[in-house]
Amino acid sequence: MKKFLVVLAILAITVFAVSAVPTTVGSGNLNVYGKIGAGTVSFLVTQTNTALIDLKTNTAMQTTGDGVVLGKWDFTGANQGSAILYTVTYANTDLVTSAGGGYSIPFEVIELDGTTPVTQTGGATTFTAPIGSSSETRNIAVRLTGAVPGAAPADENYTGSITITLTTGS
Repeated sequence: MKKFLVVLAILAITVFAVSAVPTTVGSGNLNVYGKIGAGTVSFLVTQTNTALIDLKTNTAMQTTGDGVVLGKWDFTGANQGSAILYTVTYANTDLVTSAGGGYSIPFEVIELDGTTPVTQTGGATTFTAPIGSSSETRNIAVRLTGAVPGAAPADENYTGSITITLTTGS
């Protein structure tokens, strides 16, 4: 009887041990798909000040003044695969009036990186956007390059312009 119980116990352990081993019923695979989007660049020029500037009495507008901020540009680069040199070019036309002889008053563009003014005498500035994502912002101000001519007529329609262009390279 003891032998029978021992055999029965060994048989029970063997059956439970064999049935505890997992049995694969089926399997399958899943693929993982991913992407990194192509690099993008955004360059936006925004006018933030449209007020008329008094060309004779506004001290910020005079040749030794800090300039009057007219707007800004914003650059954003995303997923850039390498560091890229960008050039921002400024081209401006003098302030002109059609009243009384068509006087022309020259001005200069000032780029503000934070609070540091950079006069754009060369008409361009460069920066390097690093690999990955980055952003740059500059405020743009103007000031006169000389005194307003005494014979310049009174007029509220002196108009000039600044064209701001972003290109790659120097």
